[in-house]
Amino acid sequence: MIMHWEVIKLRIGIDIDNTLTDINDKLMNAAVEYAKTLNKYVENEDLNINDAYNDGNVYQKLFHFTYNELKYFLGTIQEKITNNATPRNHCVEVIKKLRDEGNEIYIITARDSEFHDNPYMQSEVWLKKNDIYYDKLIVNARNKKRVCLENDIDLLIDDSICNCSNVSSSGILAFTIGNSKKLNNKIKNFDNWQQIYDYINKNALVKIITYDDKYSDEVCYFINESMYKFIGRKYKVRPDISKINDYYIKNNGNFWLAIDIKKKQIIGTIALENRNDNYGILKRFYVDEKYQNIGVGTRLYENLIEYIKSNTKINKIYLACGQILKNAHTFYKNKGFVQMNNIDIDMHYSEDDDFFVKYIDR
Repeated sequence: MIMHWEVIKLRIGIDIDNTLTDINDKLMNAAVEYAKTLNKYVENEDLNINDAYNDGNVYQKLFHFTYNELKYFLGTIQEKITNNATPRNHCVEVIKKLRDEGNEIYIITARDSEFHDNPYMQSEVWLKKNDIYYDKLIVNARNKKRVCLENDIDLLIDDSICNCSNVSSSGILAFTIGNSKKLNNKIKNFDNWQQIYDYINKNALVKIITYDDKYSDEVCYFINESMYKFIGRKYKVRPDISKINDYYIKNNGNFWLAIDIKKKQIIGTIALENRNDNYGILKRFYVDEKYQNIGVGTRLYENLIEYIKSNTKINKIYLACGQILKNAHTFYKNKGFVQMNNIDIDMHYSEDDDFFVKYIDR
């Protein structure tokens, strides 16, 4: 069942430095030389520290720059290198093709006013000089997770594992480029822009979003269809699904959807029923059979756990799962759930369900 959008289009966020360009080695070499002129000791020989806050802290950790020394390096030495950088192979033509195919390109850079006189103009001039097509340019984007959520980004492409991990934790798909030696296995890495283009065109791209009432009909259909296919339950009106906001969200629970962002189609759901922060119940966890075994269920589940830890005081969650769903049983056990002989709380279940519980590590 297709959702309400008519135009198939992705909103793609793209970083500049070390993403559109490949200047990491040049920047590090320049930082080492600058540190030597200051008689600074280079502590970490492999120079492999992530700039977790997008504020130059990597250089302070490596070289013990003072604030003014850091400001000079970023605002003068680094800026000269970035202004003269050339685009990575294939990135200009790939971004043009993506835009010509109807996608929106958002350039999202952490270049900011603290260390650069005019980061917007600096970035705009470089993008125009190198024929990089884009719909919107956003600077001062140290918190890329927040920026991606505010701008409804479907996919972020960035060189930073920290940025991609933070963005991914909000349900947004994120890719790194040129990071194979230090890759977080939850984030897909590519060596070049042609690989990114091929992947976007050949594979399902999935985004996790919080429920909105405009999806109510599609959710009802998806849940009924899933319950019929997987466990043979009849189609019917299900009270919690008919009133998701009242049943889940207003009680400090939540409900998430996995969306195929190219087909604009719901392909997965998961819900948290919050029982006054005493405990939670994991419910309505389904993934379309065509999208299983590609990580969609794990992403839905991780969103639920992140929400529990960040927004509730829940310390354990329960669930009921059909006895015939052996693959689901394995999934839950791999995530730390323990099967129970009997359920010790008041919850809805069927006679052919098994029960599980998990304690939340905080």
